[in-house]
Amino acid sequence: MKLRKRWVGLLCVVLIAALLRLWQIDVIPPGFHFDESFEGLEAWRILTDPAYRPIFLTGNFGVGPVNAYANALTFGLFQFFGGGAGPTAMRTTAAIFGVLGVIAVWGAAGELRRLDPTRLTTAFPLFAAAFLATIRWHIHFSRMGIEPIIVPLEWAAALWLLLLGRRRGNWLAYAGCGVVMAASIYTYQGAWIIPPLMVAVGALLWWHDRRAPLPEGGGGGRRASLVTGGLAAIVTAGVLLVPLVLFFMQQPDLFLLRPEQIATGSAAAGTHQSPLESAWAYVLMFVPLVQAGDLDPRRNIPGLAALNIWQAIPFWLGVGLAVWRMRNPVYWIALLSLGGLLLPGVLSEYAPHYHRVLGAAAPVAILAAVGLDAIWRLWVTRAGRRPALAWAGWLSVLLLVAGTVVSARDYFLRWAPLPDLYYAFDVGLWEIGQEIAAHPPGAPIYLTPRSADHPTLAFAWETQPGSHGAPVTFDGRHIFPLTAGRNPQAETYITLEDEDFRTRLLLPELFPTATVDREVLDRQGRTYARYYVRGADSLPQREPATAAPVDVGDGIHLTGYDAQRADFDTGAILYVQLYWDVDAAPSRDWTVFTHLVTQGDDGSAQVVAGADSRPGAGSLPTTRWQPGWRILDEYQIVLPDDLPPGEYALRAGLYAPDGMRLPDAGEGFELGEVRLE
Repeated sequence: MKLRKRWVGLLCVVLIAALLRLWQIDVIPPGFHFDESFEGLEAWRILTDPAYRPIFLTGNFGVGPVNAYANALTFGLFQFFGGGAGPTAMRTTAAIFGVLGVIAVWGAAGELRRLDPTRLTTAFPLFAAAFLATIRWHIHFSRMGIEPIIVPLEWAAALWLLLLGRRRGNWLAYAGCGVVMAASIYTYQGAWIIPPLMVAVGALLWWHDRRAPLPEGGGGGRRASLVTGGLAAIVTAGVLLVPLVLFFMQQPDLFLLRPEQIATGSAAAGTHQSPLESAWAYVLMFVPLVQAGDLDPRRNIPGLAALNIWQAIPFWLGVGLAVWRMRNPVYWIALLSLGGLLLPGVLSEYAPHYHRVLGAAAPVAILAAVGLDAIWRLWVTRAGRRPALAWAGWLSVLLLVAGTVVSARDYFLRWAPLPDLYYAFDVGLWEIGQEIAAHPPGAPIYLTPRSADHPTLAFAWETQPGSHGAPVTFDGRHIFPLTAGRNPQAETYITLEDEDFRTRLLLPELFPTATVDREVLDRQGRTYARYYVRGADSLPQREPATAAPVDVGDGIHLTGYDAQRADFDTGAILYVQLYWDVDAAPSRDWTVFTHLVTQGDDGSAQVVAGADSRPGAGSLPTTRWQPGWRILDEYQIVLPDDLPPGEYALRAGLYAPDGMRLPDAGEGFELGEVRLE
């Protein structure tokens, strides 16, 4: 293939790759899910806080910072051109990494072809790039703002530079390989296998070069260059990794936090697979005739293979040819890399897990290109001698076209409309977060049961221009805050109906005149959230069943309580709901205890059952209580099976982590008697 045609072909492949990754990027995928928004918040902080330059992201079980820094750059560019920070910007970053990965695979395949020029045609690099550009597996993660999409790029770039350095004896190429290896450690735990893979490839190439002459000559000097150049790459990577090593020495728990979490989480859940079972699951993910693909709708059409039938044909043909031609480095490099990049998935949970092993998409493209190129050679080698057979070579192009069409259909027409994506990508949360951020100032908003630090919500009100901050968040299954007297302006309570089943039952008792201002529906027309509005100048109607006024201290006053026993198959529970009035903002983070007490034989008080917790199961600590509020705070006291019926004293109180107690007497206060039948 002439040089000009090769460059034109690469340009066409890159344009197709960009189109498949950027078309409707603002709406597909929908929403803004947890992992994306977590890294988005980190990127926003990097952009807006000059003092924040993390070596490693400590949240979300530990994440490499490369993607966050890249997104900080994209946020800045979007803002410069009149856009804003958000999912579209982050997914554009991912699309760019995806396209760069296609180019890097083209470069790596070009170097691999030089190792077997008699059996691989000049079209081989284009086939590899085109295959990666058009497989749904790679397209999908090129449109999500998380870091696994960088892994295929890093593997291909590192291999490209290593082979280039070996062929030319170029120190700069070897150093570049070291830079990429270091970057992979800063990127994603699934990419940590790349440096060992490059070391293994380098060592095996050195062994191969001892037994066979290098293509294009090179002799002993070239072998020495591979050794010294490889050492230069390792030293370069080691120097660049010093800051991360020092960081992990200071916080060693973070080093294996995520690997341990994904390796042991399934065992705790009773779904652990053996390595052999996981390995077989990853084999089946490339077999489109069985429904054995990733089951998570966030990562896949549940159960669908990573390759469609038109892509699986050249891939498995390439695998067979690679095994047959194993003596040549091209083929064992591809097979070794495929196995290595699948290894993080084999050794962890939920196989096959498509984004954990996304790096394997690059060697998959190389192996598929081996199969496509073998078919293409029928045209190259037979043209002019057997015209009928020569046309068969164009089957490689037809397979690519058919695979592309099916990939696009499966992604844009089958996956994108899935109803499950509403929850998988936090579409409702993202919509609610944006609406809260745009809400007029001063109008009270309450949200249950998600917390204000949930990344999808927090990103909306921390980054949207004109936002007035977070609402009051609480878990309505345990606690309920309200203005105790007449409210000067309307108050809005937003409840996620599937998650909080109690607020919608409590609201009519507290505010009989409250109205449903809006319903948020999911993709199946079911209610996801409701906006309840308590009209201005209204009084709450529910009062405690038992009055028990106590001036507790630190601005907290107890009005009374409700107590009710319920029996379940698992045992009996006493529900105690305390009514706190807030006179002044509390100064401490208090824990509440509620105890059932009886008198012992020696006359001393004995606790027979109780519950200690921060208010609202920690969802609304006392440090967030506001003057003028009433807090309905519930505690569930599990009653022992052998607890005899009778009357028991109900006691409550508050204490701080340093041992300080309210009231000052230290033993709490008696609420009243509870009779258990």
